[in-house]
Amino acid sequence: MKTRIRELTEQEKLAYGELSHFRHIITRIYPSGIVSIVSDTWDFWKVVTEYAAELKDVIIAREGKLVFRPDSGDPVKILVGDPDSPEGSPARKGAVECLWEVFGGTETDKGFRLLDSHVGLIYGDSITLSRAEAILEGLKAKGFASGNVVFGVGSYTYQYVTRDTFGFAVKSTYGEVNGVGRDIFKDPVTDNGVKKSARGRIGVILVDGVYCLVDRQDSLEPEDCCLREVFRDGKLLIDDTIATIRDRARE
Repeated sequence: MKTRIRELTEQEKLAYGELSHFRHIITRIYPSGIVSIVSDTWDFWKVVTEYAAELKDVIIAREGKLVFRPDSGDPVKILVGDPDSPEGSPARKGAVECLWEVFGGTETDKGFRLLDSHVGLIYGDSITLSRAEAILEGLKAKGFASGNVVFGVGSYTYQYVTRDTFGFAVKSTYGEVNGVGRDIFKDPVTDNGVKKSARGRIGVILVDGVYCLVDRQDSLEPEDCCLREVFRDGKLLIDDTIATIRDRARE
């Protein structure tokens, strides 16, 4: 008997790694208790359908609750469903209904469907009072209990000054495992490329007086890069004064 061997596509490698990562978190790192996992790195809908089904027995057997966390897109459409998405698609059903189809649950004394106690959802980003009300009303209309979701209360809720006010966020883009380099990136399918991050080893170069970010720069020579190493292994290597930083910003 011959076995046909082929190279995995990049998306297959990502999917395998992400699924293994979920399994590792809920069996090794947090084998019990409540654990929330950001689930939108690439394809949130794959997570709450395929991955959830693949890990169902492990999740149900676990003493605790796995809380899936979408973190991009329109919170109302992600949780309740997008009526403009294709009929029968996970995006049209919404995350709560997708998890219900995998795990089922119980009914409250008022007749609303409540997910199995081993799973839930949290939306910690972009929640305003109006969005929270729209989500709860949408769930009610579909026969789901409000207890299926938890909301984060942050800058969107009270003063609306966020990291996105200045388009600023810090993310890891590269790591090494057993001496082998790996590119790290985020590109949520639920956010139309808005949160697509840089990937791999990055650099900043000066082009005609303008600083430009470049990623996947394995061949970039150190002397060509404007970045300076500030921290290593928790130690501060450069201790500029605030005056020095202000002068540099003015330049």
